[in-house]
Amino acid sequence: MDATGQQEQHTGSAGGDLYGVLLYYKYAEVPDAAALAAFYEAHCRSLALVGRVRVGPDGVNATLGGQMNALEKHIAEMSSNDLFVGTDFKLASCDDPVDERVARECGFTSLSVRVVKELVTLCCNPALAPPEISSAGRHLSAAEFHSVLQNVAGTSLNAVASAEKKEVVVLDARNVYETRIGKFNVPNAKTLDPEIRQYSDLPSWIDKHAEQLHGKSILMYCTGGIRCEMASAYIRSKGEGFENVFQLYGGIQRYLEQFPDGGYFEGKNFVFDHRISVGSLKENILGACLICDSSFDDYSSRCRCSHCRMLVLVCPTCQDSTEEYACELCQKNGKEPCQLSTGQDCKIQRGLSESFEKPSISYHNVTSKVSWSDGKVASN
Repeated sequence: MDATGQQEQHTGSAGGDLYGVLLYYKYAEVPDAAALAAFYEAHCRSLALVGRVRVGPDGVNATLGGQMNALEKHIAEMSSNDLFVGTDFKLASCDDPVDERVARECGFTSLSVRVVKELVTLCCNPALAPPEISSAGRHLSAAEFHSVLQNVAGTSLNAVASAEKKEVVVLDARNVYETRIGKFNVPNAKTLDPEIRQYSDLPSWIDKHAEQLHGKSILMYCTGGIRCEMASAYIRSKGEGFENVFQLYGGIQRYLEQFPDGGYFEGKNFVFDHRISVGSLKENILGACLICDSSFDDYSSRCRCSHCRMLVLVCPTCQDSTEEYACELCQKNGKEPCQLSTGQDCKIQRGLSESFEKPSISYHNVTSKVSWSDGKVASN
């Protein structure tokens, strides 16, 4: 059930006038994160790329936007270094950013390159050591992931082993505002939505619901794959009965490319760029307005909970009637809508691996080439 090789990359065929978004990450040992970040700063600016790059001692996480030919040049440059061997560069063409407010909030009006201590903060307690990324769950390609789901749903024509014939649970590693508008729906399979505000809340949810995972074959998924790496390693670190963890390689993005009709994925895939979400050919609406419960899945208005600042879905009619919102999680805690104070910070509380803070770093005397790696490459 391992991924059987690099999936097709969307490079080398796009027109120069098209706009695109590139998403990739790579866990690997980075001997000099500052030098690599300096290279990114100079190289991406030379190509007029915008977006967010995070470089740490454990690897790189990048979401970039720009002209397709420039993004393809970037991929070619990064692929020339051993550090990025096997990296899944997910490149998609799309419309140019038209909503300045959304583009600015998503970090798609400028370039932000930062050096971080770790790519993904799974646990907010610094005293706890993160799990070893080498213990992450086994990768399944989109086709393999779909085949297992077919077998679980009873629609497979082939006798594909259902994740070693154990009971399968499908675990969403994303946050609740993402799962509101899209998720996997598999007949005969138990699907688990942790309903968390931020990624660092996931370990405590796993601890509290360990009995639902123990002894099962766990199929995990997220937007592009990076959150499953650390989360699957955390589950497997719990020992006996938690060994059978599998993750969707390339995330929902690769799955929808492989199955444009949506396959077993319902609704839209929330993304952290100006596109906001990406759907399948089904064009079905899974989300609902927080106020009136009508079908609605458009986050372009950027409405947020008055308490926790998390994105909420509010239809235009209800936006006209109120500016006070309490998300479902705050409501569960007994909080009511309250009026936003003037000038209150409206930055979304993300806490996600695919999200990034805004400040940019600057470097001087940057050379055109730097040595990034001493040859040690972690498996991805």
